[in-house]
Amino acid sequence: MGKVFDAVVVLLYPLIVLGGLTYLSVRWTALLLLMLLGRRIVALVLTTRSTSVPVIIQVVSTAAIIGAAAATGSEIYLRFTPFLISLVFITQFVISLREGSTPIIERFARLKRPDLPPDHVSYCRTLTKVWLLVFVGNSTLVLSAAFVEAKVIWALMVGPVSYFYLGSFITAEYLFRKWKFQDFDPASFVDRMLRPILGRGGAR
Repeated sequence: MGKVFDAVVVLLYPLIVLGGLTYLSVRWTALLLLMLLGRRIVALVLTTRSTSVPVIIQVVSTAAIIGAAAATGSEIYLRFTPFLISLVFITQFVISLREGSTPIIERFARLKRPDLPPDHVSYCRTLTKVWLLVFVGNSTLVLSAAFVEAKVIWALMVGPVSYFYLGSFITAEYLFRKWKFQDFDPASFVDRMLRPILGRGGAR
């Protein structure tokens, strides 16, 4: 439940900032965000051993930049937070592609299928590289948004536009993967719908 709450806060971040800057001051908006982030900080303190270093860096750096907004009353810090989060994702993907490391996408794939076939392993490494480029594109988008004067335009670029960009890639990759590997899960309603469209002879 806590992870769901954290995800909702991240998704609603542009809306929270927009509402805060419209009806509150920068400092009060930053303090509100720090309170929302507080649950995540407490969880990290209680589960330090099982938390990856990049996650700790992400949370600490996010708290630091929002804290800077509260201390200085400068709106620019709140605008830069999505860019900071995107940079952490990029760092995680780069680290996972180092020699001897397991690509992030492969880690996720093995959670569902530990005995991942060689062709899937190769695909996961390639997909991790593609996702890296996608995050670079998203970072460019949110960084550009930080310098847009209109708060509403900033919120749209960091929120709906960014989410649509990422969501479109997720959808396209899922469709391509189903077509490539013909791996349709009978228990999945979506896969049952896609199989007649993307399936080839002998599809599993």
